[in-house]
Amino acid sequence: MDRLVAIAVSRRYLMVGLFAVVIIGGLIAFKQLNIEAYPDPTPPMVDIVTQSPGLSSEEIERYITIPIETQVAGIKNLRTIRTISLYGLSDVKLQFSFDYTYDEALQQVLNRLSQLAPLPGNVQPGISPLSPIGEIYRYRLVGPPNYSVLDLKTLQDWVLQRRFRAVPGVIDVTGWGGKTKTYELQVDFNKLVANGLTLPQVLQAVSNSNINVGGNTVDIGTQSAVVRGVGLIRSIDDLAKTMVSQSGGNPVLVNDIATVTVGEKPRLGIAGLDQDNDIVQGIVLMRRGEQSSPTILRVEQLVASINSSSILPPGVHI
Repeated sequence: MDRLVAIAVSRRYLMVGLFAVVIIGGLIAFKQLNIEAYPDPTPPMVDIVTQSPGLSSEEIERYITIPIETQVAGIKNLRTIRTISLYGLSDVKLQFSFDYTYDEALQQVLNRLSQLAPLPGNVQPGISPLSPIGEIYRYRLVGPPNYSVLDLKTLQDWVLQRRFRAVPGVIDVTGWGGKTKTYELQVDFNKLVANGLTLPQVLQAVSNSNINVGGNTVDIGTQSAVVRGVGLIRSIDDLAKTMVSQSGGNPVLVNDIATVTVGEKPRLGIAGLDQDNDIVQGIVLMRRGEQSSPTILRVEQLVASINSSSILPPGVHI
């Protein structure tokens, strides 16, 4: 000890330099330290969600929840199974012991679900990104008075969600509120009978037309042109001009037998804020094991970038 003190005293400048290096290194480490306001002390949990619109809670329990529960029972290190059966929705929560990581538990569940017999309506169970602290950011989409919640919901589903999911550390974005846009056919049965058609034929024709298909190539001189069939429906006009059949050599279009309108799916819930009882909002979910502080910072940077760019229509912002 005396020798160490003597060296430190005789080489004081070196000691001061080492002390400064330790302080600087500590400050850098402190800034990079992951500070969690709500640490996740829970064991691995896997949430299996299955949607089957139209089935009652009793039917969901009998035909979906129980088969899934039976299939996953017996997985190694599985501690508890909790199930909820609602109208059109089955939720099976699996809690594992700490002997498994989340990825290991998830893989075991996926292996069991791959052996599950087909469910009614060929519905497929999905894995929800469940985490007690997964909700790290909430936002609301606001637009001018001429924008309905249906328009805002469309922007949320087709523009914002994929951008938030691309942020490192984000696993999913859950949308709340708004109305889901649909195209509705109001068929005139007198015109349907007059053209010798049935309702299943109309539905099949619309379903078959709503795709893009690829063909071969056509040589034009020294060049080749790609042949494509573009049939994906993008507007009411596209749907109205879809050919259903032919009569006497003349095409029978959808607008010859039906009226096409913009509608909405039946709503199962609603979101509100303060005095506004119908809003569109999103919840950003963090990937399990990620650091919350840098992930939130990246999400906030994306929000600022979206609001300052022309990604959203004029007057619409987060």
